[in-house]
Amino acid sequence: MATDAQASTVTAHAGSQTAIAYSPYGDDSLPAAHQILSRFTGQTWLPSAIGYLLGNGHRLFNPALMRFHSADSFSPFARGGLNTYAYCGNDPINRVDPTGRFFRGLFKQFNQGYSYKKLAPRLDESSPNLSKNEYKALSKSISKRLLRAQSELDRGLTNGFVHTTEHALEKINILNNQQAILSFLSADKNGRFNFDTTRQTQETHAHSPVHAGPTSTLAEEILSSPTTIHPSIPEDMVHEELLERLRRLRED
Repeated sequence: MATDAQASTVTAHAGSQTAIAYSPYGDDSLPAAHQILSRFTGQTWLPSAIGYLLGNGHRLFNPALMRFHSADSFSPFARGGLNTYAYCGNDPINRVDPTGRFFRGLFKQFNQGYSYKKLAPRLDESSPNLSKNEYKALSKSISKRLLRAQSELDRGLTNGFVHTTEHALEKINILNNQQAILSFLSADKNGRFNFDTTRQTQETHAHSPVHAGPTSTLAEEILSSPTTIHPSIPEDMVHEELLERLRRLRED
């Protein structure tokens, strides 16, 4: 099960992989009676009521109507806001209301929800189902990580650190692959970023191209012992030969 920055379930495996799209107020693309119950902001969907009972049953929120069915006891003068029936002060993008009484901001959840570690694994799914903000955050994160990995590679080559160089090449290869996958995603009718079926997405996802250059070569191949060097040659000379190859690859 994959969730977005608001903790809404966007991909689930219920017999088969199912992608879920939401409107800003949580009206989703699933049938009301679908077996997936954990949906908008991670709350439990109540099929019989066509909504969410928030705050342990305190109030029923209807995402299709974009409002609560009953007034908020914390409104209009407390934390519930001026509109006694409004959800999240009419700002469902940046706020959540799990209690049914008052809303709170999503700053902390955004920091966690938009992290590379949370979003990158979704690129391995057939339907990444990324929101616009998630797509931008992941793209920016990959670019930053590529810069750091390139600096690590430069340091390894300059100082002759084979392990550091190998590790940097491996990271660059992974990040280039993820960047290539991102380039094949486009916004669907629900504004979620998925593979474009008109571009033979299944083949693309299974054989995602890697950018040309030295980073597209496996580190094991780059650092393997040269076949032209006789086994009797001292190990330090072999090591120097490997470093020279890496320098040439870097210049190319």
